[in-house]
Amino acid sequence: MIIRFARHGQPALEGMPKGANHEFPPHDYVLSPLGRKQAAFLGEHLKKIGFCGKVISSPYVRTVETASIAAGICGLDIYLEPRIQEMRFYEEPPCPGMKLEELRAAFPNIAADAVLAYPWMTPGGAEVLDTVRARVDKYVEELIADPPADDVLLFGHGASLQSLKWNFYERSGYTGKDHHNWNCSMSTFEVDRSGKAKMIEIARYDFMPLEYVTSNKRLFGDPECV
Repeated sequence: MIIRFARHGQPALEGMPKGANHEFPPHDYVLSPLGRKQAAFLGEHLKKIGFCGKVISSPYVRTVETASIAAGICGLDIYLEPRIQEMRFYEEPPCPGMKLEELRAAFPNIAADAVLAYPWMTPGGAEVLDTVRARVDKYVEELIADPPADDVLLFGHGASLQSLKWNFYERSGYTGKDHHNWNCSMSTFEVDRSGKAKMIEIARYDFMPLEYVTSNKRLFGDPECV
């Protein structure tokens, strides 16, 4: 099975509370115009390589919108998985998240048999990366134990994608340099039924022009992201 995972496109962060961390936006933001273009570049790349697998997204609007655009270009439906949602960075949830019916109204290519229990946001207070890693690891174990018939593409966030990378670094024995999770960048691993993985690419973004590459508000070339 080939497992791909991509970060959402750049969100529209206008009106974000003063002092909030743009890498962990506190609300359920839609994509910016640039974010929609990034998603389209990713979709065209997926179409070019002939991707026709199962598309699974975090239920946040920015991930579902990214998945909807990219999958739509390939003529594919999308499914939802709360365990690959963003790290809960705040003690109190700043927004409730959308219900399945609301998401379907906004994104018609959510699969007819998709399910989403509500509320789906991670319960409790603020998370740390180890907590995110634990829920992502459990999901990966289930995915490998009972793989879908097709290859898989997961749409997540900086924290959940980093957890996915750490999981598959260990499975593949990779000990080289890490790469930043740019908006709409995609990592790809081949994994067998035993759980062993082979790395194909990490955080690839060369299917879009460099001037379109961002990390939410950060631009490509920012030394904090190299």
